[in-house]
Amino acid sequence: MNRRQTAFAEHYAKSGNATEAARAAGYSERSANRIGPKLLSDVGIAAYVEELAEKLRSKRIADVVELREFWTGIMRNPAEETRDRIKAAELLAKSLGLFLEKVQLSGPNGAPLGPPPNLVINFVPAKDGMPVIEATP
Repeated sequence: MNRRQTAFAEHYAKSGNATEAARAAGYSERSANRIGPKLLSDVGIAAYVEELAEKLRSKRIADVVELREFWTGIMRNPAEETRDRIKAAELLAKSLGLFLEKVQLSGPNGAPLGPPPNLVINFVPAKDGMPVIEATP
């Protein structure tokens, strides 16, 4: 890619407008509306635009660490209202898995759960060729 194509890709990744990106990259006003879409059809330029757009998207979306730092900052800030500090602490605790209720299910005398002893399962061919499962107690 040449310098103007690289500039076009960078401007397009930010704006999403091919004509504006072509103008910003130095293409003439008259040809910008034709050259922009043409540049996007180039495989190398399109791949570079996608790479740049992905980087921009990842910067806009908070990751788990950033969320936890944000909630911790609110929770520890005495200038925040008490209800906001409590909510931040709750969200932080949930993100850390501190509120999970673990329930272990088992059958009689601690045996593993299984299907009822008299359950019958039949595979019946359907009209479209995919089997249908019928269960009868």
